[in-house]
Amino acid sequence: MTQMTSSLDTWATLLHTTATQKGFWDYEQVTPEVVLSKLALVASEVSEVLEAYRKQHGSEAIVEEFADIIIRTLDLYDGMREVGLVTHSLDEVFRNKAEKNLAREHKHGNLL
Repeated sequence: MTQMTSSLDTWATLLHTTATQKGFWDYEQVTPEVVLSKLALVASEVSEVLEAYRKQHGSEAIVEEFADIIIRTLDLYDGMREVGLVTHSLDEVFRNKAEKNLAREHKHGNLL
């Protein structure tokens, strides 16, 4: 793979283009059902992290499942961006959210 920038938007475009070329976006339009099925796949990857950890498959297997979560999430984000369902830059919103969380109090003011 070629050297990539660390931009989430750039990675999202690359990952979505690849997923489309590999046949994972063979839809006439992006319907709520498509979005829900893609989100279910993200959730299934979260379960795979748990399973890899629970069965002690080791660090690499666990991190690979984390990578799958990120890949599926960025793919869906770019697919939704491509058809205009989202219009904001993930880079910008991510940066703003991280800065907001840095400024929040301990446990965001919750007791537990």
